[in-house]
Amino acid sequence: MGKSTHFFGQPVYGQLIKSLDHDKIVEISRRNGGERYVKTFDGFTHLLTMLYAVIMRFNSLREIEAAMTAEVRKLHHIGTDRVPKRSTLSDANTRHSEKFFEDVYRDLYESNKDRLSSDSRRQWYGGMDKTSENHRFHHDSPVL
Repeated sequence: MGKSTHFFGQPVYGQLIKSLDHDKIVEISRRNGGERYVKTFDGFTHLLTMLYAVIMRFNSLREIEAAMTAEVRKLHHIGTDRVPKRSTLSDANTRHSEKFFEDVYRDLYESNKDRLSSDSRRQWYGGMDKTSENHRFHHDSPVL
């Protein structure tokens, strides 16, 4: 019997990359000016690499490169086939503004909002998560 391709029991990263449309993400990157002078490390590959880095809780480009080099035989599982160098990651981070990632998020949200639980849709309010409205941050507190 074959392995189920539904999300039950699948790793989070695998679920996430299955929901991404390569062509749409590259088009979003192109609209934001992120595909100029790009040969292989396009917006989609950059997004996959950064998602991997966030899930693995890496804090530096050096950590990303080292971990991906150590897992070089398994890179196809994270959606890429080569290890980006630190300079390539740095250039991609410069080339892709936060607007690129915001547009990708908004596109994913719009295309999947009917599948989200009612609780998560109820908390979404005008582009801002209502759960964070009343949170105070350390810079909001008076200095003692």
